[in-house]
Order: sequence, then structure tokens, then C-alpha cells
Amino acid sequence: MAREPESIATSQIGVSLVWLLLLASLVSVVSRPAHAQHAIDPETWIEMRMMYRVKGPVPTVEEDVAALGGPEAKRAGPRLIDRGPEVLPAIHSALRSPDLKPRHALALLQVVSAFEDEGSVPVVLELIGRGREYPLRRDALFILALLPATDEAAAAILEIASDADEDWKTRRMAFTWFGFHRDPRGRPYAEALRTDTDPERRTAALFVLARLGDKSVLEPIGQLLASGAPGNSRDALLFGLAEITTPEAFERIAPSSLAWSRGYKESLLYARYSAASPQEKIRLCLEMLRSQHPGHRELAVQCLLANGHAEDLRPHAALDMESPGRAALIRNDIRKAGWRIIDTDDEFSIVPLAP
Repeated sequence: MAREPESIATSQIGVSLVWLLLLASLVSVVSRPAHAQHAIDPETWIEMRMMYRVKGPVPTVEEDVAALGGPEAKRAGPRLIDRGPEVLPAIHSALRSPDLKPRHALALLQVVSAFEDEGSVPVVLELIGRGREYPLRRDALFILALLPATDEAAAAILEIASDADEDWKTRRMAFTWFGFHRDPRGRPYAEALRTDTDPERRTAALFVLARLGDKSVLEPIGQLLASGAPGNSRDALLFGLAEITTPEAFERIAPSSLAWSRGYKESLLYARYSAASPQEKIRLCLEMLRSQHPGHRELAVQCLLANGHAEDLRPHAALDMESPGRAALIRNDIRKAGWRIIDTDDEFSIVPLAP
């Protein structure tokens, strides 16, 4: 089951990619017994979507923003995501409130991360600037890594990465930012730790270097995985490995004993996607829609739309019975790709925006 926001707030979110549970806690993206969605006629799913449509008055943006602080968060989150970036001013205002509770703040940050809007960067930087004792400082730094890179964000990250007095678990978030944005300014910090005796620090360094395309880290990544890297490092190493090698090499380097794990499966799928022909990519994209890696899911949506497969995307965007809430994230990815969703009692369509 997905963890509640307050438990996530105390976890060691960082290069280990524990973000796999961030949006999951808000929109219930968690595996449940499969309903063979992809074997059901798309029109059947459109009809089922109509059955699940909300009847009666829809809460206002302000009501849903407030609801994120309570038991209705898992319903309010997808509604806010479906409304689009127009909800951000209300969310930003709430995040700036001095009376905001940590659980509520984290839920708001999760919604902010879904939109990847540059206008959210100053608000998140304000939270980080509240000081080292701010309980959600590391969470805010992680959300910053999911937002667009700006000069202001880079300056804050470089300051943290350079501060030897900063707690390592906070400094580790700088490596997350460098890696997610493939920012070469992170290379000197990564090089300094690539042979560190602490496996966690070494993992952070290798992850950044892998994201920068440095194939010299293949062997050390393989050594760390073979030595039994802990769970909070293992997924980062697997995702890094998938960036710089072929599917065949991935299976040789990554221990087969990890093949059961979601991190292994999703990393191998990404490696196969990267090496696939244009036609093969379509099948792999449909599998990647189930990924809990936001970047992989968004990449799959963009690929399907760009190659004329909006129809194949319809049932996934209309309703996801296996993981309620994932459909809201897919619809959000569709809009971010520049497409429009027509969702009425009689129709569910994905169409390009008018020129």
C-alpha cells in the first residue's frame, strides 16, 4: 500500500529515487490485482469512465487545496492535477502560509511537481530558504529536482553541494538535481566521491556520472550491485546503468537476483526502449505507461502521440482500474505534450491543439 504523506516526509528521499512513492501516496498509483485493461476493447473503458464520472457539484480549487491536508487528499490530488496549471496560484499561496502543517505542505508539493512549471521554482526555493531545521527541507529539494532548471535553482543547489557543513542527506539532494537535469556542473562533486568508501555517497556520484553519459562508471556500478547494494541505493544504480548500456549488457551487469524488483524491470524496459527501432518503441511505450518513474511515463506518452497512437493511449487516460489515479497523471502528461482531452458524458478523445 502507498504510504501516507507524513511517513514519506520522514524518509530518506534522494538519489535512491524514493520519489517512486511520492506521487503514489497522493494519487494511489500502487499495484493492485490486474484487470487485463489492455485486452479490453477501448470503448468499454470509455463507458466505464462514464460510470466513474463525478456526479453533483465539483469542489472549488480552494476547497481541494484545503482538502490536501486531510483524509480527502487522495481524491483532491487527482482533481487538482486534472484542472491543470491554473491551480498553481492557489497552491503557491497555501505553501507560503506560515501556519501550513508539514503533511499538508508535502501533499501540495507533490501536486506542484506534477505540473513541472517553472513558476513554482521560486516558491520551492522559499521553503528551502527557511533553514536547515525546516522539516520538509529535503523534500522541497527533491521537488526542486523535478521542476525545470533555472539559474536561481542552480545557485541554491551549488551552494548546498559546496557546503561541507551541510548534512549529507541534504547534500545528497544536490546530486539528485544534477542527475535529473544532466547538469555538467555536478561532475566535479561526483568525481570527488566516485571512489568514496561510503556506498551511499559512491552511489550518488555514479548516478550523476551515468546521467552525464560517462560509461567509465559501468564497472563500478556493476561492482556495487554485485556486492549487495542496499535498497535505497540499488534503484539509483539500476536507473543509472540503463542510461549508458544496451539491454544485453544491462542483463549481464545487473545481478539476476534483482530481476524480481520493480527498479530492475523498469530500468531494463527503459534500456530496451532506448535501443529499439521506431516500430518496437510503440509496444514498449505502452508498457512504460505503467512505470512509476515519472520521466519514463511522460516519455512514453510523448512518443505515442508523436507517432500517431493517440487512440492506443485513450483507455489508459480514460480510466485505470489497476492503479486508480495513474490515469490523472497520464492525462496531465498528454496536456503537457501539447494535446487536448475532450472528456464529456458522451465522448473521450485525445486531439491536437488547434494551430
